[in-house]
Amino acid sequence: MLIAGLTLTVSAQTSMEELTANPAKSGGNYYAYPGPASKATEAPAGYEPFYISHYGRHGSRYMTSSGEAKDAYNLLNTADQNGKLTKLGKQVRDELKVVVNNMEGRSGDLTPLGRQQHQGIAQRMYHNYPQVFADGSAIDARSSVVTRCVLSMDAFCQELKGLNPKLIITNDASQHDMYYICKERGHHDRKGSNTDATWDASYEVFAAAKSNPERLMKKLFTSADYLEAEPAGKLSRSLFNIACDLQDMPNINFEMFSLFTPQERFDYWQAQNAWWYGWAGLSPLQDGNGPKIAGNLLQNIIDEADKAVAQKGTSATLRFGHDTGILPLISLMQLQPGTGRATRLDSLYMVWTDFKLIPMAANVQLIFYRKPGDSDVLLKVLLNENEVALPFKAYTGNYYRWSDFKNFYQKVADNANNSSN
Repeated sequence: MLIAGLTLTVSAQTSMEELTANPAKSGGNYYAYPGPASKATEAPAGYEPFYISHYGRHGSRYMTSSGEAKDAYNLLNTADQNGKLTKLGKQVRDELKVVVNNMEGRSGDLTPLGRQQHQGIAQRMYHNYPQVFADGSAIDARSSVVTRCVLSMDAFCQELKGLNPKLIITNDASQHDMYYICKERGHHDRKGSNTDATWDASYEVFAAAKSNPERLMKKLFTSADYLEAEPAGKLSRSLFNIACDLQDMPNINFEMFSLFTPQERFDYWQAQNAWWYGWAGLSPLQDGNGPKIAGNLLQNIIDEADKAVAQKGTSATLRFGHDTGILPLISLMQLQPGTGRATRLDSLYMVWTDFKLIPMAANVQLIFYRKPGDSDVLLKVLLNENEVALPFKAYTGNYYRWSDFKNFYQKVADNANNSSN
């Protein structure tokens, strides 16, 4: 359904009311994994699961740099020494000190909550598809070389091993696999096309319009003009980013979302949501290269599944990476609710929502089924453990023939890899 420049994807819609009811969602890619929202459907009669292909983002982490929290703390501490902080400003300064101490030496590290998230996903996978994890089943697990991903893999695999000690699990984390686990590409490293230059200019204007720090500055400082516009905007955005990450550190017993009004949270989230959309969404304003960096990953999924279908031993292929690995895959595979298209950034929230796609521990799972004595293979795809539709005809419900899947996505992978060379 087309509405004034955007393709409406109902499941992707959000609103300020939704984010007000649950401010944690304002965190976007910092949103702590919520778990599945729906129950799995029954497979067609006679079909049993025999193989799982998986890609999971690392679990909840600390901010990738402690510098943002340190800079905010130092700014407020200096203001306090100059007698310029309000009571609220002093409270925020003290809370920032706790954050800085908690993050010291842990920039980008997996938090205890991140480990728990992967343990929970592993538990549900094991109990939902027990046939895949029978005694002696071979599990191949690969990770990004980044520590938080390796530890996510460790948490996941240890949970499986605890549930069935007779599983044969191999683990690896090597630069050798990074070409598909998370193909290197800087967040702003695009092809330099006129299309992308137009997007970048539009985004900068949009993001600037969504930053209105004046009210908060008056609450923190005794002088409304203590900070000029640019440092005020930087401080406000830093405090919002820290507020987003606090949900991933449950050992800290305070929150910072209440520093912001619902409208301010919604505005900051919209800017962040638009950034991710421009980076790897199916934007009609972009050159389309963002999703294509997942071409190698999609090819690996196809190749490893081919081996499993041919009954070459592996029962599950587990991959652990990043939001910058899974978001392009979601877009390249055209998985709902990641297919929204918008030409106006102020309407983007109606069709595309980052926290529904790439929360901490986000995952894509392909569950393969076969009927004993029958060569036909079916599969379904889960995004964050919820069944999703694919962009071609289903066998029934959300179940698809492997032959149709391979035929469709091999062309997608070929196109992505050929055009990115």
